[in-house]
Amino acid sequence: MKKNKKIQHYIEYISLKMLISFLHLFSINAAKKIGFFLADIAFVFVPIRKKHIIDSLTKSFPAKSEREIKKIAKDVYKQFVCTVVEIIFVSKMTDEQIKNAVCFENIYLIERALKQGKGGVIMSAHFGNWEMLALSFAKRYPLSVIVAKQENPYFDNIINDIRSKRGYKTIYKDVAPLGVLRALKRNEFVAILADQHAGAQGVYTPFFYREVSTPKGPAVFALRAKCPLYTGFCARQPDGRYVVTFEEISLPNTGDDEKNIEVIMTEYNKILQRHVEENPSFWFWFHRRWKSQKTK
Repeated sequence: MKKNKKIQHYIEYISLKMLISFLHLFSINAAKKIGFFLADIAFVFVPIRKKHIIDSLTKSFPAKSEREIKKIAKDVYKQFVCTVVEIIFVSKMTDEQIKNAVCFENIYLIERALKQGKGGVIMSAHFGNWEMLALSFAKRYPLSVIVAKQENPYFDNIINDIRSKRGYKTIYKDVAPLGVLRALKRNEFVAILADQHAGAQGVYTPFFYREVSTPKGPAVFALRAKCPLYTGFCARQPDGRYVVTFEEISLPNTGDDEKNIEVIMTEYNKILQRHVEENPSFWFWFHRRWKSQKTK
């Protein structure tokens, strides 16, 4: 690592540690109010990808007015800040509080998978509080989550320290195939956030009326291991709790591996779109989800 970059990463790390220490002086509700105030300021004066978010929302919700779109965009900032604050306060929660923070509906699907002995793949998204979903789930069942390594190694250590101390394992993307198959063989569950642009390696499937490059990984792992495949998205409730409703996606058998993958990931995007339509501000619209178009 170049010296200047290392210094930059360390400054960012110290800034984050100071922010965490500052917010820990308050209750979580007070910290959220501070976060919402900062989100309002950022929306006006530090509009990170604001234009991109509004453009994406406008194309995804053509029936909504400009005023409605702007309101959702503003709430996207607030929801993200809310998620960050909640993650920061995980260290102050007991294991029992983490376990009870999320209500899991259709949990019988997970219990049934355990009895089958092949584990299961859970496809989630940057929706609501995806970290709380994993943390709470891991208090009940063995879980590994595929993660991307952060550019800032200090950030990476902080995040993974929170994850590992509170119950779930991480598998870095660059070693995912082997790690995932081993976890499934141990009758564990593997969670994958499959809502980001996958580039040339992805499969193009519909999402909000446009074709998007969608990761193949979840479908590939489930098909190879012949294990159950689920979706689960963490919706924040007005009282601060979360609800996750599991849905199973049946493994197709078209006789064509690529077609099977396309069928699975098309269904995933369909289910995710339904959840985003219900709660538009919960999804992480900062992503450049429609970065490229399908070539003929």
